[in-house]
Amino acid sequence: MIVSLVVAALAVARITRLLVEDRLTVRWRQWIVRRYGTESLPSYLVHCPWCMSIWIAVPIMPLSVLLPHPWVIAAFAIPAASMVAGLLNDRGE
Repeated sequence: MIVSLVVAALAVARITRLLVEDRLTVRWRQWIVRRYGTESLPSYLVHCPWCMSIWIAVPIMPLSVLLPHPWVIAAFAIPAASMVAGLLNDRGE
């Protein structure tokens, strides 16, 4: 269960970074700002990693606790491994 929680927490961190900071999702963030305005709550959420991580953790963390199946852990391990690799890469620079 501890492994499942750690993997899920790293997955939440990586998915948060993907949605809030990565260039891959910049068009999505721009679309939110154009649609709702710069001062709107949705616009704020897509630019606030602390806020976005709560909403990402809501489905992921209970799933990792209630259903610690190897396939669930494996699915969360993909973004978790990406997060660890990114942290190690940033550390080496």
